[in-house]
Amino acid sequence: MDPLYAEGELLTIYNAFHQGQYQKVLDFDTSSLSAENTLPARVLQLRAQIVSGQAEEVLAEIEGEDEIPDLAAVKALALYSTGSTTAAVEEAEELAAASSENMTVQILVGTILQAAGKSEEALALLTRHSGSLEA
Repeated sequence: MDPLYAEGELLTIYNAFHQGQYQKVLDFDTSSLSAENTLPARVLQLRAQIVSGQAEEVLAEIEGEDEIPDLAAVKALALYSTGSTTAAVEEAEELAAASSENMTVQILVGTILQAAGKSEEALALLTRHSGSLEA
C-alpha cells in the first residue's frame, strides 16, 4: 500500500517537507510508524536537517551507516551541502552504479548530479523511477 495515500503514514511528514516546513518535519514523531516507513521518514528528517544548515550534524549522525543505500545517498547530499562537492559527486556516481533502482538514491543522487552540472547522468538515473512524484 502506498504510504502517501490519503490516510497514509507518511503523508503529513512528506507534505511538510515539500512545503518547506522543515521544523515540523524535524519535530514529527516517528515512533508509531510501521517498520517499512521508518527509513523513509528518517530520510525526510535528515534532508530537512541538511536544508536547515545542519549537514555536519547529519554526517555525524549517519556515520557508519553507508551500507544502507538510502543513508549513503543522504551522506552524499550532506557532503555536497558542506562544500565537499568532489567527494559527494564521486559517492553519488558510485551509488548510481550500485543502487540505481532505489528511489531515494534516484532522487538524491539525481539532485547532486544535476547540481554538479551532470544533467545527462541525472536524467538517466531519474528515468529509472517507478511512480515517484518527486523524481
